[in-house]
Amino acid sequence: MTTTVGQAVGDLLLEKGREFGDTYLIVADGKLNGTEPFIETYPQRFLNVGIAEQNAISVAAGLASAGKQVYLWNCSTFLLYRPFDQVRVDAAFAKTRLRLIGTSSGLSRSASGIAHLAIEDLAIMRALPNMTVLCPGDLAETRQLLAQAHEVDGPVYVRFALENHALPEIHAPGTKIQLGKAITVTDGGDAALIATGNMLPVARDWVDRFAESGLRVRLVSMPSIKPFDAAAVAELVAEGLPIITLEDHSVIGGLGTAVAEAIAETGRGVPFRRVGVPDEYPYIVGTPDYLHGHFNIPGVPELRDWLEAVRGAGRVPTTVAAT
Repeated sequence: MTTTVGQAVGDLLLEKGREFGDTYLIVADGKLNGTEPFIETYPQRFLNVGIAEQNAISVAAGLASAGKQVYLWNCSTFLLYRPFDQVRVDAAFAKTRLRLIGTSSGLSRSASGIAHLAIEDLAIMRALPNMTVLCPGDLAETRQLLAQAHEVDGPVYVRFALENHALPEIHAPGTKIQLGKAITVTDGGDAALIATGNMLPVARDWVDRFAESGLRVRLVSMPSIKPFDAAAVAELVAEGLPIITLEDHSVIGGLGTAVAEAIAETGRGVPFRRVGVPDEYPYIVGTPDYLHGHFNIPGVPELRDWLEAVRGAGRVPTTVAAT
């Protein structure tokens, strides 16, 4: 049986709603499918403020300031961009215990046009002091990080792709996910591929395709963008592994930038490649796959050629034992 993002959020709300009498859900128009059991059980703790995103943040922050446990859902562009002043002041500056659940992030709803493209949100949110930024990539990461986010003493932004799509199951049963820590998914000694969010299943497929060419690529999931596991990146650098980052976000300010900063702070260098949305907006409308082609975002063939080139140039060992 599959679980969608909305169902995972709804399960957490219902659990916390039963455990505590102070859990609230606020939306600004629309509905997050999967949260109906919570809304039907606790209608007095659900509020739809209508198409008033700034008010949604302020109302939610007010409830949180009064000691309530508040979750606010919307598409990421409407959740963050329109009310950014309120996010910055009422949530981040005030250190409010507010959980911001954003869906339709990245290019996932690109067919709806620029108003629904959240390709700068990680950059914006990780720059805010006091803000925790999470980007779960599968069911295990989603369930465990949502539960841990509930305990964070401050605001949290949790980023997802389409809310009605089933969450993949990438990690082995029993895998423990810890906020602020990377998770090694596969071993490999030829390169490291670091992925976040809805690019994790894509990266898992890429690892298999690299293996068909004889390249053993280590897959690292990085669902916690802030706090960021710089130590995990430093370990890859110490091994001399070429590093590739994969994200459904601009190559500026998100996972790729966080990894580049971590590499630079080691004082050492390794071949490094960011894969994501280039620094430009699309002036066309289409599916995510169509926009990937429009942007010429590289895939396995291009990255395989790049890895072979850096190996041929002697920039990495020709044989590195898997760990």
